[in-house]
Amino acid sequence: MCTVLTLDHEKLFGRTMDFPPRTPWRLTFLPAGHKWSPAGQTLQIQDQYAILGGMRLVGDHYLIGDGINARGLICAELFFPVAADYGSRQPGKLTLTPQDFIHWILAKHATVQDVVNDLQNVSVIKEKWFDNQQYPFHWLLMDSTGTYGIEPLNGQLVVFKNSIGAYTNTPAYPEQVKKLNDFLGNGEDPKFTSQTKTSLLTMKKSVTGRNSSDRFILAAQARWQNKISTTKELSSFLQSVTVPKNEHHLHNYTHYQAIINQQSGEYRFWNQITGEITSYNVKINADQKKIQRFE
Repeated sequence: MCTVLTLDHEKLFGRTMDFPPRTPWRLTFLPAGHKWSPAGQTLQIQDQYAILGGMRLVGDHYLIGDGINARGLICAELFFPVAADYGSRQPGKLTLTPQDFIHWILAKHATVQDVVNDLQNVSVIKEKWFDNQQYPFHWLLMDSTGTYGIEPLNGQLVVFKNSIGAYTNTPAYPEQVKKLNDFLGNGEDPKFTSQTKTSLLTMKKSVTGRNSSDRFILAAQARWQNKISTTKELSSFLQSVTVPKNEHHLHNYTHYQAIINQQSGEYRFWNQITGEITSYNVKINADQKKIQRFE
């Protein structure tokens, strides 16, 4: 039930991390040179760039929910059940689980185009991670050129420009855009058009639900009608889609809110369980040599 909103002009990324209770999420810094092995493999990958993000620790393995590397590339994974359709192992290609794919992206690439150029060298397959779980994910990416998405559909990794700046869970992005256009009275167009923008500006209908498509519409409205443009406004929007931990939400609730400044490298981690806010900067601290896990 995660929600992401990006503000390309302001170079801001914001998200809620909603997840069942497992190991805690913490703001974590992995230095350049950090070595790790993908699940099910013995080979070691060495991170070319330092990474700062919201991470879970299982044994000595880091599951990255979202993060920014020292070159300013942002990636976030979001739950993508039912729709996710991964490929199979292919000879000569690096094999990754969905959980490890985000680490590979941030470890080895400076831009979204670098990722796109390198996709031919990897296979993302449906296998369990080190915690004996298999999560269906799709991914949002952001760099200085804008916001993009990668979705595992029909055995292929499909890359697209996310012009709306909104991302949630299933269904796939074109279906979400189609639902948005239908809500706005534009028919079932799967593309973000000039008419979509115009309709968002004059949108008067209220969104009362909080399912994936509802939150997608709310994020689009916040970006295009309300024209939020500051960290404070982005934080206020994230609060509006946060799921509190209570007797009604014991299994799936918001663990943290994140706001990342793509240009400066600053990451603000707001722990929704403890109420603590922690900030760190991956660009300023890119030369640090030790792993840091902030409590």
